Parts: sequence; C-alpha cells; structure tokens
Amino acid sequence: MNDQQIEIILKPTSDFFDENDSRWAQQKNLLVRDLQGKATKVEKRTEPVEGKKGGLETLIITLGPAVITGIVEVVKAWLARDRSTKIELSANINGKQVSFTADAKGIDKNTLKEFLQKAVEKAT
Repeated sequence: MNDQQIEIILKPTSDFFDENDSRWAQQKNLLVRDLQGKATKVEKRTEPVEGKKGGLETLIITLGPAVITGIVEVVKAWLARDRSTKIELSANINGKQVSFTADAKGIDKNTLKEFLQKAVEKAT
C-alpha cells in the first residue's frame, strides 16, 4: 500500500464575487468543509497583498492516493455550484511547481484526477 502524502495548494477565485464579499467567504468555507471530509489535512493560509484588505486566501490540502477520487468529486461539485468560480491547483512535482486550473465550464474530471495522481506518485 502506498502511503505517500503530498501538499496541494488550492487557490479558489471568482469572476463574480469580490474577495471580501461575505457570500464568497461562505462559498470558500463550504469548500473547506467538504475537503475536510476527504483530505488528510486542510489548512487555510492568507498571504498579504498590497492594497487588498485581508489578503489572498490559499488552501493547502494534504492527501494520499486513497483520497484522490473523493477530492476530485469535491472540487467538481464545488465548481458546479457557481459558474464564475475557478480553482488553481499546484504541487511540487519532481522539484518543479506544476499548476492546473479547473473551472465549471471546462473541468475534466480525468485530467484533474491525473494531476493529483502524478503529484502523489512523484512526492518522493
């Protein structure tokens, strides 16, 4: 059994909501709650951004191979709730930062799953 764990960085964004809109905060909180039921660990980090109140919120999830399908389903369901949302996912694969952006219009479940699987496989 492969017990490798890797951190994936998720940056949810919206073309509709302002970063400080309470409705956007509620949507991000739903994503966090749903991810907490699947990922090994979910952590919120806020990076200060000049001229922005509150900064840019980033989610860091730790996952292993056993939960990839569940994470894909959570991301897909969350994006389907609001067509203005996107999630940029990034991971360190073989020493390189690799990114993938998923949105409700063009999410490909298999591509997202492959990205997460590659990240976990190359974690060492």
